[in-house]
Amino acid sequence: MGKCIDIDYRTVINETRERLTEHDEWRKRYVDYATNISENLKFISSARQEFKLTSALSAYINVSNAKKASERTVSFVLRHLGQSVANVTSRKGLITIDTSEFDDNNKNHFSCEIKLSKAEWRSPEADKFRSFFHKRMLQGSSRLDASRKNEEHRLESLLLAEFSKGTEKALPNIQPVKIEGLRFPMPTPLSASDHKNIKYAGSSGGGIDILTRTGTGGRSTYLGIIELKDENTTKEPACVVMRQALIYTTFIRELLRSEAGLKWWNLFGFSGSIPKKLVIYSICAMPDIDEADTSCDGMKYDVDEDTIQLHYIYFKEEGNKIKEIRSSLPHTKS
Repeated sequence: MGKCIDIDYRTVINETRERLTEHDEWRKRYVDYATNISENLKFISSARQEFKLTSALSAYINVSNAKKASERTVSFVLRHLGQSVANVTSRKGLITIDTSEFDDNNKNHFSCEIKLSKAEWRSPEADKFRSFFHKRMLQGSSRLDASRKNEEHRLESLLLAEFSKGTEKALPNIQPVKIEGLRFPMPTPLSASDHKNIKYAGSSGGGIDILTRTGTGGRSTYLGIIELKDENTTKEPACVVMRQALIYTTFIRELLRSEAGLKWWNLFGFSGSIPKKLVIYSICAMPDIDEADTSCDGMKYDVDEDTIQLHYIYFKEEGNKIKEIRSSLPHTKS
């Protein structure tokens, strides 16, 4: 692929900061998010330990469920290859599973016609549902509905699984940010889907594809914001994807320097205080191709005392597994 088209990343950073300054309602909202989630961590953890999953299904907790978790009730979303298939609720020690919100998609995407309405987790019906997806995973089946949105969800799930490994990883020294061991889709108040416009969207903003910690531990570990695409083409090259990643990275930088910063820093898995000079990685992740563009590799932009670095992750997958990764990220060479 030819050299990446010219994009003024400094302007992307500046315009993102301007939108966040113009619309500052997000500040209090993210304080409330962090406070409510932090207060519920112990219960969320104990509730998650009450049910077990195979690799075919992954448990997610979103901001809404995390901050609403009461002393005796919390809900999780189960996904198969990145697609939501059921809700699991722990209420006063009883674990139930419900598919009613996803029945049509389960049938259309996976040919799954098993429907559950607040079924007990250990019931025969619930076991049949989990077994369906377990067998599907063993067969190496990919999504039946090959729409682009679903394909990106599938690849996102594969990368999260690969990053979560303890050993024999295609990319060493990287872990996804999780909340009490649960996959966590981090929301933002911005819309980055339009390559030319940075829009403030409030509580309807886009979510970060993958949030990571990269490094060898302690102060040598850095936060990374990944924007994922399922294709690597001249129409949407790495530099354009990087623009989207940079919008979300700039928000995370502003969040960490806000009143809610320390609480989010701790929720992201870091201990102690936020470094006076923070380094954050803005990362585009795409399938690997011949002559994949690497012109953004290592670019750095100062934001007050902090620094944003641009990096890439190029990957190859087969049979719903990540087989190979090459990246410009520091500390990730085998």
